[in-house]
Amino acid sequence: MDAMPIKMTADLPGQDLIDKAKAMFPVLRERAQKADEDRGIPRKTHEEFMESGLYNAFRPARYGGRELPVRSMVDIGSELGKACGSSAWIWSNLAVQNWITGMHHPEAQEDVWGDNPHSYCGSAFSIKGHTATEVDGGLKLDGVWSFASGSDFTDWTNLQVFIPQEGKPPLHRFVLVPKSDWEVEDDWYVTGLSGTGSRSLIIKDVFVPNHRVLDTQLITGGIQSPGAQVNDYPLYKVPPLSLGTKVFSSPTLGVALGALDFVVEEMMDRKSVSQVDMTALPTAQVRVAHASAELNAAKALLISDSEEAMAIAETGEEPPVYKRAEWRLNNAMAGQLCVSAVERLGQLIGARGLGQDSPFQRASRDVHAAVSQITMSWDLQTVNAGRLIFGLPSLDPRV
Repeated sequence: MDAMPIKMTADLPGQDLIDKAKAMFPVLRERAQKADEDRGIPRKTHEEFMESGLYNAFRPARYGGRELPVRSMVDIGSELGKACGSSAWIWSNLAVQNWITGMHHPEAQEDVWGDNPHSYCGSAFSIKGHTATEVDGGLKLDGVWSFASGSDFTDWTNLQVFIPQEGKPPLHRFVLVPKSDWEVEDDWYVTGLSGTGSRSLIIKDVFVPNHRVLDTQLITGGIQSPGAQVNDYPLYKVPPLSLGTKVFSSPTLGVALGALDFVVEEMMDRKSVSQVDMTALPTAQVRVAHASAELNAAKALLISDSEEAMAIAETGEEPPVYKRAEWRLNNAMAGQLCVSAVERLGQLIGARGLGQDSPFQRASRDVHAAVSQITMSWDLQTVNAGRLIFGLPSLDPRV
């Protein structure tokens, strides 16, 4: 009698979506090069994310969402990233905005999803300058907001806005703006994550009503989220400015894991100049093992922080500032481990990985581009976390 198969692990939350992400590997890998060349993923990929329900992972249940825990960002994003970093980046950015929109005022959520349950929201940050003026009933906005990943497919964008205060630090707000209020500036010419199409949005003298303006101080700790009044799942009490950073680290982890898989596969049929199997060389064995350990550690950090944050949210307590800074620090550390693993593997793949159409070359460009994102910046996150370790106040108002 044959032995019964042993199931080593229980299904993870959203296992069906994880399986769908895995199943998309062949088509995403096939489209990855063209996505880079076109500076945007194909609309077909976006439509498949929609049809599969992948985008709905963090949308409130009352609008047809799955309300999955934070760790699902890591589980799904890392699977998609193995095939195409840009596709994973688009998925994670649009998916996480369902979570953040779910923390907005209930009236704003109704604006976004009330008439269109398939409405999607992106985000953008201003580096080219903007003005935000408080007026009767809301804000007047003018300026350019950059890094609007997925703007080819979004109906709304969640702008990061700073309102100047005389003699004080500026106020930070999330502001929801519909697509009809912006123009796209085609300025996304980059070396990594080219397929994200993260162009800039031009906004001219646009009025935004108060109910679409979210004071980020209400969500810095998570539990004061206006959206939690109507969305009672603990996700909407998790600090998105500390844990939503998985939107960037999860695709990065996937890119590095994909690079490892590619190198291992390449080594299987290769021989050295002395006709020794490459897989038999201790140097090759050490490099793939070291890279594997680094990526295991990166994933463990991201999963541990995600589960810890959800557990705290379930208690209704607010995580302390030092913990929120630690989560951002660990997120950046995961990025550093991914970069280290890919660079280590680069010495093994050699000149075979230099071609512009090589999956390894694309992974190398993408992983370095990913860690340039501000929440993945090692220097910034270590300084702030170090201050808190020494008992000094945080310099980052988003913590």
